[in-house]
Amino acid sequence: MPTIAAFTATLLVLVHSSPVHAAGCEKDTDCKGDRICENSACVSPAAAAPPTETAPASTEATEDSPTPETNPNADTAAPTVPKDWWKQASREAEAPVLQAIFNSMPKPIIRKSGGKLVYQRAVPLVVADIHDTTARWGGKAQIGVHFLGISKVHTTTTLEDITVETGGIPYCPINCARITDIQLTDNTIALFYDGEIKQWAGKVSDNLAGYTRKLGKQYRTMCSIPTLYSHAPSNSWMDPEEVKKVNESAVTEIKRYCGID
Repeated sequence: MPTIAAFTATLLVLVHSSPVHAAGCEKDTDCKGDRICENSACVSPAAAAPPTETAPASTEATEDSPTPETNPNADTAAPTVPKDWWKQASREAEAPVLQAIFNSMPKPIIRKSGGKLVYQRAVPLVVADIHDTTARWGGKAQIGVHFLGISKVHTTTTLEDITVETGGIPYCPINCARITDIQLTDNTIALFYDGEIKQWAGKVSDNLAGYTRKLGKQYRTMCSIPTLYSHAPSNSWMDPEEVKKVNESAVTEIKRYCGID
């Protein structure tokens, strides 16, 4: 009999504890239907508190919405201010911009047997200060002459591209205060000034200065820049539209730098 009594007591405890467990829950699977477990109680999803919105942990940009850190144009230098063209900082900022335009000049090619031969070409060298060059005119011998400069000669006798250290190379000075016009003819950019160049850019005679090889007073007020020198044979080909695009871009940039309409 004691055994039967103990079994009955145990059964009563289990029977009476069962409803308590059914009234509460520990996980969603303890609830019937689509109800979920919230605070140990089964409730419908609509009654559950909405989750709190949080900002995404990652700020990685997508292709459709680039951030300043990933935007390919973010590292592009800000355009110089035309009124500050004469300042050293403006000249140093403009030189690589203009050089990049000249460097985009296509290379001459010759198509041969289904392929093509690519040849070199020389383009102008842009310097932030012609006073830092070794040219006789507008170089270190000319005190106080500080202008952005574009080389008139782009290659040496051994067909190597010139550098700032290459001696005897004449440069056209970009003196925005004196430029009256900029013209493009074929592959030559001509800068026209309001007076003779040697009056403000050096006292070297015209022929040694290198900015003109023509006789006549009118040529003393202009400086011409060939935009390329081809090392390829005469039967080579360059895309004329691409060449034209580079030439026009260079003229447009010089005018923007100087504030010329």
